[in-house]
Amino acid sequence: MAFDVLVVDDDGDGISGATVGIIFTSILRGKADEETDSDGHATFDGYDDGEIEVFVNGRSYGTYHYDDGNGITITI
Repeated sequence: MAFDVLVVDDDGDGISGATVGIIFTSILRGKADEETDSDGHATFDGYDDGEIEVFVNGRSYGTYHYDDGNGITITI
């Protein structure tokens, strides 16, 4: 299972080099970090669908539900 977090600025342009962290709301699942690519995408692979809290560069941007193949867009 994979999902994508897209980090964009106010103009909708992808932000490269941002650290995206996710913390699974289930305490048994832990956390993961990825860096955005040149288009602003951070891909997380190998995780089951569920609830996550999303952080960009250490700041929380809320809790989201993700599904395999879907994405979350965060504007910073």
